[in-house]
Amino acid sequence: MSNAMLHQFLVSDLVVPLGLAQEPGQECLTRFGARLGDGTRLRPDLMVFRKEQIEGDLPYIVGAPVLAVEVASPVSRAADLGAKRDLYARAGVQAYWVVDAGDAEPELVVHALSADGRYTAERVPWGGSLRLTRPFVIDLAPQEIFRPPRRVTPRRRAAMPDVLAQENGPDLPPAGEPILLDAFGRRWPTGAEKVELWDGCPVFYGVWDERDVRAAQAVYPGRVVRLDQAPGEPGTMTVLPAPESDAGRPAEATEAAT
Repeated sequence: MSNAMLHQFLVSDLVVPLGLAQEPGQECLTRFGARLGDGTRLRPDLMVFRKEQIEGDLPYIVGAPVLAVEVASPVSRAADLGAKRDLYARAGVQAYWVVDAGDAEPELVVHALSADGRYTAERVPWGGSLRLTRPFVIDLAPQEIFRPPRRVTPRRRAAMPDVLAQENGPDLPPAGEPILLDAFGRRWPTGAEKVELWDGCPVFYGVWDERDVRAAQAVYPGRVVRLDQAPGEPGTMTVLPAPESDAGRPAEATEAAT
């Protein structure tokens, strides 16, 4: 079974328990966006939110969801348990869960927002259970929620095609400024497992190398493209604003940091 298929199974296993536990006026959706600011759009694998947070036909809710759930994969684990967790906390997401399968049975890492705006975390292992009252009453027992563990086969490398360099448009801000959602939405690459915008910086999940860095530099000219792990390893590729020169103006971006 591939990583992608295992990911889908784990998400689908949670849909019914959350649907039964959510309160009146709430909705539960998979892989729907959450616009947490003009420069930040995240796409949780599953989230519960208030119905009034949907505006028209937009492919995202506006504001913090009631609950955000991410299923950690080799590509996303570092982000899910690190930088993305901090983004959710800063946005005021009261409950954030990470399903962590790793190489064994699925576990749940349950984060609850404390009064100081930081998460306290509790791990619920396979065979364990935890009763929550926020954001709604639910009993979390991984062995009862998730189907038996499955073998995972390595995911093939997802490459960003060079054709993306031909899709440049006049809508990007200057290279030293953050990219806002409206400009970013027309420049998503294919080949990424997931695409998000963090504080004005595009983030692409996948298995990337120097070829992808060069393609991204063509799509986002003048910006710094950074691999967040060694080339060829699963993880994220981040597009950062151009660094400022001594004069306070953006300097010409150099080869990506790895």
